[in-house]
Amino acid sequence: MTDDGILQMSMRGLINFRIIASVIVILIFSVIIAVWQARVSVEKEVRSSISLAVQMLEFGFEQVSSGNEEKHAWFEKIATIQPARHLNISIEDTDNSETHQQTLYQNSTDNDTPLWFIKSVMADFLTHNYDVKIADGSVKTIFISADPMDEINEAWGETKAYFATIVLMLGFIFLTVNLVFNSMFKSVNAILAGLRQVQGGHFDFKLPQFKISEFDAIATQINGMTGSLKTAQQNNQALALHTMKIQENERQNMSRELHDEMGQSLTAIKAMAVTCQQPKTDVKGITASIIDICDHLAIVVRSMMKTLHPLSLSELGLSATLSELVGEWQRRNEKLVFDLEYDPSLEKLSDEITIHVYRIVQECLTNVVRHANASKVDILLKNEDGRVKLTVTDDGQGKQINPSGFGLLAMRERAENLGGHFQIKTMENGGVKVEVELPYWEDK
Repeated sequence: MTDDGILQMSMRGLINFRIIASVIVILIFSVIIAVWQARVSVEKEVRSSISLAVQMLEFGFEQVSSGNEEKHAWFEKIATIQPARHLNISIEDTDNSETHQQTLYQNSTDNDTPLWFIKSVMADFLTHNYDVKIADGSVKTIFISADPMDEINEAWGETKAYFATIVLMLGFIFLTVNLVFNSMFKSVNAILAGLRQVQGGHFDFKLPQFKISEFDAIATQINGMTGSLKTAQQNNQALALHTMKIQENERQNMSRELHDEMGQSLTAIKAMAVTCQQPKTDVKGITASIIDICDHLAIVVRSMMKTLHPLSLSELGLSATLSELVGEWQRRNEKLVFDLEYDPSLEKLSDEITIHVYRIVQECLTNVVRHANASKVDILLKNEDGRVKLTVTDDGQGKQINPSGFGLLAMRERAENLGGHFQIKTMENGGVKVEVELPYWEDK
């Protein structure tokens, strides 16, 4: 089973556990409430039945006392009390020290009510007894005892119907919740499958639309993310190819310069040295030529070294190197005005940051000279809130800039790889503003 399958089962188990726990709690409270209501109802009904029976007996006593009725007629009077629910009625006849008990009515005890329910709702038995002296001298004792089994049986039937209804409702809710979560789990599995596709580098994969709005919003965000990753992947591939092409061009140019400049110069020096060994040779003139060739080679070597890495950056610092770079561009483009504003606190920057700052400024000035057709360039470099802020602004033809150009992509990659930000804006006057933010790291 996969990790997401384990997660799904654990979520399903947790949800079902909580639903079942909630159902059990509801049932427990329902049982308590139902038993309490049944107990109150049984007690009320029993008390009402006993009260009614007492009133009827008192009325019968009045009838017996007012006339000279016979014994059997008196029993007939008592027997006219219809068998009352929830009661056991019996008569004791005490005559000549002998006791005879006659039961006029007794409720049936046949029932299927469970014992726990009976014990829970059974009210205390209420017993009333009356001693009655009849005209013939005999004494009658009437016993009325409460027997709430009929009411308990009815309460049990109502309770069963009540619990059956609750169980059906809870079962329906449980089934509905599980159907909803099944649909949700299908959406979750589809999203997880999509994320696995993205993890595998398949950025063309798109999630479908979902009926649940929250999952559809997640799918939309994931599709947007995969689109951005696809674009970034294409840009990185193009930038990597462009970088390799630049490297090959630089190696080719370096090889050509080494062959054309240094190779030919070394050959000429060697030839002149051989000539110096001949008699009657103008050694002074030949040595002067060798010196000129060596000076030229020094210039070529410095130019090649500056192309590979500006030595002045580590020897003189960022400020001097940028000033030299701006001055070189100024000499090449006399009509273009360069304004460099530099924060002296940046001299403490680490070499890792300074080389990137230098290359970004170099690329910005190259773009301005080649494409902007500007008359002025402002370079602002400062330390603000512990971050290096670089701004390069020109007044040229900003609308013609290509935001997907390799130069801009290279600058963006430099900034973002260091944990910084790169942004390019078109100004209202048609110029371009490049804003770069880099971390401030000092040399240790």
